[in-house]
Amino acid sequence: MKHIIRLMIAGFMLAGMGSGFARADNHDSDTGETATTGAPPANGEAAEDEPGVDGAGHEIVIGAGAVSGVYFPAAGAICRVIAAGDAETRCLVESNANSSINIERLTSGLLDFAIVQSDWLMHAARGTNLFQANGPDESLRAVMALHAEPLTLIVRTGADIAGPADLKGKRISVGPPFTYQRVLLETLLRAWDIDTDDLALVQEITATEQFAALCAGDIDAGAIVTAHPSPALADAMRRCDLKLAPIAGDELNELLAARPELSAAMIPGGLYKGVPNAVPTFGLRAILASTVNVEDSLVEQVTGAVLDAMAEFTGQHPALAGITADSMTSASIALPLHPGAKAAIRARGLLPAE
Repeated sequence: MKHIIRLMIAGFMLAGMGSGFARADNHDSDTGETATTGAPPANGEAAEDEPGVDGAGHEIVIGAGAVSGVYFPAAGAICRVIAAGDAETRCLVESNANSSINIERLTSGLLDFAIVQSDWLMHAARGTNLFQANGPDESLRAVMALHAEPLTLIVRTGADIAGPADLKGKRISVGPPFTYQRVLLETLLRAWDIDTDDLALVQEITATEQFAALCAGDIDAGAIVTAHPSPALADAMRRCDLKLAPIAGDELNELLAARPELSAAMIPGGLYKGVPNAVPTFGLRAILASTVNVEDSLVEQVTGAVLDAMAEFTGQHPALAGITADSMTSASIALPLHPGAKAAIRARGLLPAE
């Protein structure tokens, strides 16, 4: 059952951190082999199914993910900065199961905006993957890029792995089929021209199981795809002698040039034991999307509200902390920006004049 959460902005607080691991097109962060922790806004009121709240002003409905994930509080953070600038606007967050459902409801006109994973937005626009039968959807537009959902390469300290090239000859977990853990790690191996035959051992264990295997010394490397900070990763780093391997170099640059739905990302330093400095990597992004059927003025209002309150917006959830104005307007955006978003971005000097 779909639910719309009416955000009673006065006094609401966003709580919790994302700890979800990725299963393709299922978002508990939008990524969710394991549930993330978090809480809905305090004083939130649930209403069933379609939007429609009587009263003064107009209404914005944003499709998001599970209440326990990261997409839901990210949408709530957007609603809060909108309300701070326009008390007459009602902003609602609808909790949906995954990006494809959000896209379906967005293109059907049931949502004004939706937070979706960058790859699924690209597939919908191009008519590929799950959206092949539908054909390309030329109505979809990006509004802004939000938090990163990066591949996080975790290695045993004694395994002598300083980067992807050192995975050759090592024992690794690639993750179960149909997970982003698997998809992005295989993407990484191909970019560095590493075949499974080049590995000493390949296991297909879950993210949770691989932490136990790393701690026991049964594998040398594994990966998760998650927004940071991740409580599960923090726990493993505290208990075991692990480190995060950087992912950077010409191979990555070539990969990103060919895959616009992916982008470079940084895992902030100081989040995990033994990781004082930021660690470069790559991955997906959560994207706030809309369609050409949504008025330019409304999209401009939403985009401007976020850009004008970056400190407040990024301070509402740990996963949002790494977002910058530059990343919001470029990272993993594989389709055109909505004209209203362009207008807001250009008005703030973040795009050149036409």
